[in-house]
Amino acid sequence: MLINYSKKGKIDSTDLREMFLMFAIKRKIKLLSFLLNTDTFQLDFQEDNFIDVIENDAYDIGLLLYREYFLQIKSQHERINSLMVNAFTKSNGMLEAKCFLLKRFMGRMNFEQANKFLEAVEQRVNDSSKGNILILTLNVVKAVCLLIELIEKVKSQFSFLSRRVTEIRIKLVKIGTAFMNDVQSEEEMRFFLLEKDLDERDALNIIYDCEVIEFLKNPFA
Repeated sequence: MLINYSKKGKIDSTDLREMFLMFAIKRKIKLLSFLLNTDTFQLDFQEDNFIDVIENDAYDIGLLLYREYFLQIKSQHERINSLMVNAFTKSNGMLEAKCFLLKRFMGRMNFEQANKFLEAVEQRVNDSSKGNILILTLNVVKAVCLLIELIEKVKSQFSFLSRRVTEIRIKLVKIGTAFMNDVQSEEEMRFFLLEKDLDERDALNIIYDCEVIEFLKNPFA
């Protein structure tokens, strides 16, 4: 089966790194596991495999790899931060996976990267077309909370960006509040507030942690 895939993809079947990347891009989880866990190949996972995956926009697969191999992803934080910041300029969805991954590395984010991240979020929040950062999210409340959490972390690392973070936060809160005002029932609101994120937290947890008190004024909250 792997030989057939290499023929279809026109790749070298002996190049396990390239084959691993192709399976990641195609979301072939079982084949990735086969490469990593069988005696036939015994691919030794490297940090470069993770970087290849996020460099090719497979953030959902990058999330799975990070959870499994986070102890081996430790030496190229600057490059990973740059790739993850750039991810927020792209209108390809997977916002929750992007937030999860950037959160793991932004402790070593430099000023230039922090500035580019805020710029990307601000531009895509202001976008009124299909390029809006929230356009492909099923739970706008949770997505807004995750973005607020990230920009607040930027503010805690770079206090001189506080004003800009506050301006972006106001815009995000405005979007989230408008969305919540359109909710028609308590059951619907419960879904938006209690759906778990990738860290097993619901939006209410983040609302309290980041003090987004505006969201708690809704009658269904």
